[in-house]
Amino acid sequence: MVKLINLELQRINLRPYLISSTISGFVLLAFTYFIAYVAQVEQEVDFMNYENIFLFTGAMSILIFGVLSASMYEKLIIEEYSGKRLALLFSYPVGRKKAFSAKILIVFSFVVLSMLLCTILPIFVFAATESFSPIVSDTMTSDILIKAVATIVVSIVAVSAIGLLAMRIGFIKKSVPATLISSFILSGIYGNIAIGSAGNFAISLLIIGVSLLAILAVFVTLSHKINHMEVE
Repeated sequence: MVKLINLELQRINLRPYLISSTISGFVLLAFTYFIAYVAQVEQEVDFMNYENIFLFTGAMSILIFGVLSASMYEKLIIEEYSGKRLALLFSYPVGRKKAFSAKILIVFSFVVLSMLLCTILPIFVFAATESFSPIVSDTMTSDILIKAVATIVVSIVAVSAIGLLAMRIGFIKKSVPATLISSFILSGIYGNIAIGSAGNFAISLLIIGVSLLAILAVFVTLSHKINHMEVE
């Protein structure tokens, strides 16, 4: 499997997604400062504390990486299994399920790592600058940062499921717009849930459980479908 993943990495071009992720990190950093500054100027009480600022930064991250995840799945999975490359893909001396698993693992790992870095780093950079040049009239504590990181981890699991679910919809419809629109809608729904249930441990566990089941269900059903596909 490792060798197959390495071969896939040599064949595909991840550079556009690396650039997109890097830009997303800077966007999230700017967004965090923007929320903090506007809240102080406009005296928006709900945003005059670090917990809510980080929560909305996380919500923006969910939207960005939900769509990025879906776009990667569309390019690396849907296009390959519905276009002219299908015959070539099935001619490889590798099991269909194994080849499919390698592609899924590449996208899954990329999204997890990029979302983790591009969401946590802006929050920690903001927290660091607040220690010597504060914008927000609130006290930064380790508990706030730990809670923010925990929320991001839960969101990463959910975004992984969102990308796969959007891919499943796009696979059925054979449509790029359907994939991207689905990811946008699902990300928006989950973002609202994340904001409304912040700090609720039971709901976080439920989100993780449902997301893992969705990931497993999509993987199993698509693996079965690909194993039984015929080249036209």
